[in-house]
Amino acid sequence: MFTLEEAFERVGMPLIVQEIIKECYEQPHRHYHTLNHLREILRWLPKEHPEAEIAIEAILFHDIVHYPTPVAPGLNEALSIAEYLLYNTKALAVNTPFANNKSINFEFERRVIETINATSRHTEDQQYLCDVAKLVLDLDLSTFALPWEDYVQWKKLVEIENEVMWLDKYPVAAIRKGRCLFLKSLLQRKRLFYIKTEWEDQARANLQKDIHTYG
Repeated sequence: MFTLEEAFERVGMPLIVQEIIKECYEQPHRHYHTLNHLREILRWLPKEHPEAEIAIEAILFHDIVHYPTPVAPGLNEALSIAEYLLYNTKALAVNTPFANNKSINFEFERRVIETINATSRHTEDQQYLCDVAKLVLDLDLSTFALPWEDYVQWKKLVEIENEVMWLDKYPVAAIRKGRCLFLKSLLQRKRLFYIKTEWEDQARANLQKDIHTYG
């Protein structure tokens, strides 16, 4: 299990990029996709995982771009990939690549990109993903498997963030209806978790209760 600081250290993240990541995740329009979201994901990542460095870089960059206004589906993730490649190139230029001071590794980068891209399709059963991408997707959905009382607190942050993003286009009732449709689409999946299967029952119970109570 990693803290944010341990994750930065594990991948040799340059200090200037650490600060950029923190600034991005602390933007005022964010209420859920924040540094706390990163910390929540990282705390489930085993330090002994054979591809921990790939997972860390994907986690740190998967939401680095999160516009405060609605954009095309998948655009935030595509722009986050672009930011990852940009910062990685800059780090190499000053001889401080992320991956433990190794030279550029295209297979490593491909897996990071595959993982970030996959986070744009949580409503799909993505059976052909690499194992590290499946793990990160599971961890990204970990909050769905919280105890109900904790889930409700997290839900409030998501709703605030959604309303900040969409309120100039739609009334609150329509925004919440849209989120309810998203939850229903998740329940249509064959399974929510690829690796952390022990989270499945609690997550589905939360989704069903959320829809029934607030939908």
